[in-house]
Amino acid sequence: MKGYAIFFLALAAGTLACDCDYHPGGCVISKAPKEGWKCKCRYKGAWTCDGLELQCDKGETCPANCSSHACCLEGGGDCGGYN
Repeated sequence: MKGYAIFFLALAAGTLACDCDYHPGGCVISKAPKEGWKCKCRYKGAWTCDGLELQCDKGETCPANCSSHACCLEGGGDCGGYN
């Protein structure tokens, strides 16, 4: 039973997760989050990045499927690949 709970939590996390890819200079959002969420791109080393999905604070504008430089900056991470 415990294994099923872990499986469903992992499945749910996979559907919410954003992702970032490395481009020369830093990270860019490659898989944007859903409405109400922002993506924090993180440089992991060796020319790789990942994304951490964070729920937006009250009053923040976080549209669905936004992978622009502005949305990356909203996430507060590494957005150097947009330059």
